[in-house]
Amino acid sequence: MRTVLLTGFEPFTPYKSNPTEELARALDGYHAGDLIVRSAVLPVHHLNAASLMRELIDALRPHVVLHLGLAGGRARVALERVAVNVMDYAVPDNAGCRKTDEPCVADGPPAYFATLPLRSILARLTDAGIPAYISDTAGTYLCNQTLYTTLHRVHSLGAAHSLGAAPLVGFVHLPLSPAMVAAAGTDEPSMDVPLMRRAVELTLQTLAS
Repeated sequence: MRTVLLTGFEPFTPYKSNPTEELARALDGYHAGDLIVRSAVLPVHHLNAASLMRELIDALRPHVVLHLGLAGGRARVALERVAVNVMDYAVPDNAGCRKTDEPCVADGPPAYFATLPLRSILARLTDAGIPAYISDTAGTYLCNQTLYTTLHRVHSLGAAHSLGAAPLVGFVHLPLSPAMVAAAGTDEPSMDVPLMRRAVELTLQTLAS
């Protein structure tokens, strides 16, 4: 079996819950073709998320790394194309740290492209009636930082890490759940968690084909 490292995030300001945490936990052990999912929940922390990812990559040696993140205000599943080397937090992380115009990795390249087959995933999702698009910005908070540092780690290790071919790496942003919008009393787009799960499952199935 080939391993998929699937990650979600813990809740962060201003949210009391995070459906990506729920989805990551629920899909641990999920099979798609010859792929098996091993899940982890990442801390919303400027240092600990990247260090945990390094440990997970070293321990699991995954063939695919698929990050899930929450994006309030987005109405569709967003398949992120690029991670940029900048941290500029609109709100502090869960350790109270707020970054402004700092690099994710000192002396790292300006950006990395995700390596998932985004067009194939997009076609699979839209054919199934799931609203989705390819996004050119993962923001400048922990989601972008995590995608960047994961891609940087994978590029740095390469075959020297005994991974063989470098793992495919990507990031999927998901909308708020209806319950989150109801609790906030705001006028924002949302998506049912079962539909989010279906989107992630179809993504995994596309990667297995």
